[in-house]
Amino acid sequence: MDFLLWVARSLHIFSVAIWLGGLTYQAVVVGLVSKAEKTEFTESTRHMLRRFTPFVWLCLWTVLVTGVGLMLFDPRFLWFQYHDRWAVLLGLKQFVFLLMLFFSFGYARMFSRVDEILSGSQQDPDESPRRYFDRMMQFGRINIALGIVAVLLAAGLH
Repeated sequence: MDFLLWVARSLHIFSVAIWLGGLTYQAVVVGLVSKAEKTEFTESTRHMLRRFTPFVWLCLWTVLVTGVGLMLFDPRFLWFQYHDRWAVLLGLKQFVFLLMLFFSFGYARMFSRVDEILSGSQQDPDESPRRYFDRMMQFGRINIALGIVAVLLAAGLH
């Protein structure tokens, strides 16, 4: 049993590191550099952003499954009872995760909208992808901040 908990905890930590590292790479390197060089709407930039999307969802589901497993197998966990610091921090961490999930869906939706506009498969030919791209980058930065908060909350759990 200890080995399974160790594996789940390791997968959880690795997935969070990949998720936050990838979001940081997209926001800082791809987003800011492509914006500074006016190449944010080129095919290569879109391809780079598109290739990371499966990693986001893989990490997100891994974090969800391992987090639920670690929570359920912890003897301190009691359903909907926030009687000590550990339970309160766990509840806050779960809330932050739900916010990250929400902003990840928003990020993916904004990116698909940018992709639709630039590929010409949308109805309004005058619509600019700029506002969707800027909102996408904003969602990415919010997710990074929430991820840092979640890591700090997780550090408080132990």
